[in-house]
Amino acid sequence: MFEPAIVISGVGLIGGSIAAAVRRQSPATRITGVGRSQQRLTAAKQQGLLDEITDSARPGQIPAGSLGVVCLPVEQIADSARELLDAGCTAVTDAGSVKATICAALATEPRFVGAHPIAGSEQSGFEHAIGDLFEGRICVLCPEAAPQATVQRVASFWEGLGMKIRHLTAIDHDRILALTSHLPHVMASVAAGSVTVSQLEFAGTGFRDTTRIAAGASHIWTSILLENREACLEALEVAGRRLDAFRHAIADRDADRLATLWEAGAVNRRQLEVKTDRET
Repeated sequence: MFEPAIVISGVGLIGGSIAAAVRRQSPATRITGVGRSQQRLTAAKQQGLLDEITDSARPGQIPAGSLGVVCLPVEQIADSARELLDAGCTAVTDAGSVKATICAALATEPRFVGAHPIAGSEQSGFEHAIGDLFEGRICVLCPEAAPQATVQRVASFWEGLGMKIRHLTAIDHDRILALTSHLPHVMASVAAGSVTVSQLEFAGTGFRDTTRIAAGASHIWTSILLENREACLEALEVAGRRLDAFRHAIADRDADRLATLWEAGAVNRRQLEVKTDRET
């Protein structure tokens, strides 16, 4: 059963896609959008994503008993979660791709359940909202101090959007996502930034596929990388050692070593395809 009312703080791509998904699954749910730009919120309401809009979360501005979902840059999530709880939300979750700093900041708040829906796009803004963005994807929950009833409420919400729930500690989440998400974004940015504009004429599908995520908003990724600083530095160390291994194998004309390095990556990539096929 869907929530009768939800409040989304930050109606961008993720917040807009959550609204679109709720619209598809539960048309009766009342959706309130919170944001700083009245113009943007009004446009999102006109697009049919929101029922109500407000520029701040205060008592009386949002439906009492709502579930709050914070979809802001990671350094803003803890403050926004507190505002939603103070304003009348009885449980709050988020969509941040970093969890340890957020969960630590809200460690004494049992009504908060940290979450990371692992889905997205290089696009930004509610104009690019995708109603089925979350279908079949993983949502990691980091309950920390939340009671089971609140955890189950939040899990049911994300499952209602079509997601599969996994539980991790906030620290484990950040270490894993540094490797599976944050590092790939950095590597894509490195590859995209290593060519000149005049050379882009000769870029093929390999370059396009590899660098697609480098087009993401810089302010979002600056925030993520700094909030998950230690884990990202560890991931870059891992990648750096593999790059050095490739560099030395090429310099030494060591074909066997190059093949071994390449195949190790290929095996993991093929396993990802097998896992995806099994889940569909």
